[in-house]
Amino acid sequence: MPAFEAVGGMPYWIDLTTSDVRKSARFYSELLGWEIEGDDYRLARVQGLPVAGFIPQPEGGGAFPDTWVTYFLADDIDGQVAQVRRLGGRVLSEPTEVSLGRMAVLVDAAGAMFGLIEPAGEDAFVAAGEPGTPVWHELTATAGFKEAVDFYHGLLDWELIAMEAGEDFTYTTAVAEGAPFAGLWKAEGVFPPQVPSFWQSYLGVADIDAAVARVPELGGEVITQPWDSEFGRLCRIADSTGAVVVLCEVDEPVEEELHETDLLGGLEL
Repeated sequence: MPAFEAVGGMPYWIDLTTSDVRKSARFYSELLGWEIEGDDYRLARVQGLPVAGFIPQPEGGGAFPDTWVTYFLADDIDGQVAQVRRLGGRVLSEPTEVSLGRMAVLVDAAGAMFGLIEPAGEDAFVAAGEPGTPVWHELTATAGFKEAVDFYHGLLDWELIAMEAGEDFTYTTAVAEGAPFAGLWKAEGVFPPQVPSFWQSYLGVADIDAAVARVPELGGEVITQPWDSEFGRLCRIADSTGAVVVLCEVDEPVEEELHETDLLGGLEL
């Protein structure tokens, strides 16, 4: 599985804050084939590459329900965390040293929780876009959509492209060099008023029907049956502790056949 070099401001990591780490780890291990290691903080790998983490909720429950948190790659985590407040967001945890680097948990101007990460070491690589890895990240803004667009443009210098399909659908896509990497959906009035804005993780599966069939067996719930979209075939589920995630059917990577002349740069000896 290839790893891609990350660019500042783009999605880099996902953590699940869960009320039962062991239960969550089993669910995703069985569903996605993740290899999971660790005790208090558990790390999930696919083919040896780290793809996600599991964090226990504080005793007595956290301010948010069990949920996946998207972390974006920080260029200057201290300066950007300070900027969050100026842009109308909140800081839940200041930058903290962990095994992955320095991480901060924040709330944006629309009320959605997200994170920033400054990885340990000089190189920053991410596994994505394949079965078992994150394939898309989307903000569902149940309130404050315009404020969220301004927030991420100001904080992460995103290039944003707006799309409107009538009065009932507004969507903005974040792009880097013409390639989309995240979306922001105006969902005001779609959910009950008590539902806060949230970042949604899309996780890749090779066969969505087979994956969906396993969800109830593993203690989860199928919220929306699989449907076809421009992103591919999708299904929204709740995992075994109630955290919501979207499964997205993606192709298995194609292994290119290498010949001896390819390894020698095309030179024949």
